[in-house]
Parts: sequence; C-alpha cells; structure tokens
Amino acid sequence: MSWDKDGRHSGLEVARGAAEDIRDVFADAARCAPPEDSAYISYLLDMAIRGDIGVYSLSARCHTIGAICYRMLDGDVELAFGHVIWGDTEPYFLESVVKDLFDFGAHTIRSNFNWPAPWSFIRGAEAMGFKMVERMSMCLAPMPVKPSVSGFEILPWDDRHAGDVCRIISECQAPADRPVYPALSRTEDAVALVESVMRDEHGKFMRSLSYVAVVGRVIGFLISTMVSDGSILILDIGVERGHRRKGVGGAMLDRLIGDAYAAGYGQIILAVTSNNYDAIRLYRRKGFRVSGHYKHYIMSKVS
Repeated sequence: MSWDKDGRHSGLEVARGAAEDIRDVFADAARCAPPEDSAYISYLLDMAIRGDIGVYSLSARCHTIGAICYRMLDGDVELAFGHVIWGDTEPYFLESVVKDLFDFGAHTIRSNFNWPAPWSFIRGAEAMGFKMVERMSMCLAPMPVKPSVSGFEILPWDDRHAGDVCRIISECQAPADRPVYPALSRTEDAVALVESVMRDEHGKFMRSLSYVAVVGRVIGFLISTMVSDGSILILDIGVERGHRRKGVGGAMLDRLIGDAYAAGYGQIILAVTSNNYDAIRLYRRKGFRVSGHYKHYIMSKVS
C-alpha cells in the first residue's frame, strides 16, 4: 500500500453504502471473531444489504477491504461494527467516516469498539480526540416488592408527561453522564430523545413499566423499554435536584421491579457511568449486580 504526500493511504476510496463484494469483509470478520459472534455479524450484514443500518465501504484496487456500520438517531451516531481485511487502513477509514457523518448532520459519534479486531480503530479514535468513558452494565431478576412512598406519588407513564420529563432530562443530568450524552443538556435534544422513545426507536417503549413521580407537578421519571431478548432496559431515570435523596428514585425502581415481576419479565438491565457513584450505590442497594464493564468512546460537537 502506497502513501500520498500528506501521509495518507493512496488508492483508497470510502463510499457510503454496501458495495457488491462487501460480504468478503463480513466473512473475514466472522473468522476473526469468537464463534458466538458469527450470527450477529451475519445479522449486521443482512441489515446493511437491506438498508436497515447505515454502512460505509472501503475499497482498494476495485476490491472492498473494509466496512463500518452505523445507526443515526436525531444526530447521535453509534458506530456498531467495523472491520478491515488488510493494509493498516483503520485510522484513515475511521477518520473519513467520522468526517462524513459530521458533514451529514451528526452532532455526536460514539462506539464501544467491541469489534472483531478493534485495536487500530481505537488508536485512530484516540488520535482524533475521541473521549473514553468507562461504563458498566448491571442486571437484576425482578422480585415482589412494594415501593416506599412518602410525600410524593408514583404514576404510570402518560404521554402528556413528556414535556416535564424533557425539562428534567435537560436541566438535571448527572455530571458523570454529561460526557456520554452531551446533547441532552439542550432542551431540543431531550425532546428529540423522548419523542424517539415514544416511537419505539430504542426498543419497545414500555409505558406500563415507565413512571413519573409527582408532587403537584412532575419531579422525577423512569423510562423503560424492552430489548430484543425480552429484557426490560432502564433507558433513563432522573429526579429534580431539589427532590434528590428523598427516596424518589428508589421508589420508582421498586415500582418497576415489582411490576416487572408481576408481569412475568425475567430480567431488568441498565448501563451506568462507572464514576456515577450515587447512582451505582442506589442500584446496588436495590439488588442490581454488575454484569460487565466496557469502554465507551465519544466525539461530539456539543460543548
């Protein structure tokens, strides 16, 4: 592989869309990945070919040698998969994709880089200025429990609560979470998030397992969705600053745990930033256990 005068690979072409021979890239990725990941890689290939997920192709000498798959929702992009067959071209490929996505209207680009051969992509991301945030997954098997409520009510979700929930999201985001979701400090992006949740774009929105806490007005919320394996995902939970440390968040969690148990769901899952210590203490107190740790890489135009 040769280089041009600016130190970049020459003879390479990056294009949006699935090239005709992109299957070769996914086949090579499956060979590099653990056997249990092969079905997911095939699933992503089918989605890319159908146009159900965005994809960029990297070609050299008329052959496709790389692919990056992505999902974009309201300007927030998740890079879901990437692989290059040969040539140490990952940093160049990633930089080209990121630039085009920002030009295309993205405000934030994120990835866990949990890919078959991620290290050169990660080095490229770090060189570009992606910020790394450590996150953890937690899970709990629902059980019979009744919430302890004093001085407030917990009501089931109603779409008319959306405006108040958007206000709390934009005004009361935990400092540890701001680097992960920087755009949610803007009201318009909080509105876009909640509207996309109600359109089932983050999994099936579980109105029966989502709640608001009320003291004359909405002071807290819990939003949950159902993901593909049937687990209930706590997508977001928040309480106004003036009502924190009064049992509001814990009571909403108890309501969810008890209702999920009564409805027959087998697992509740969530993700939390590793230095959001207050939230982690609350989740542990309610019985959640850590199921995994991962690194989350983010680049955003939002300050």
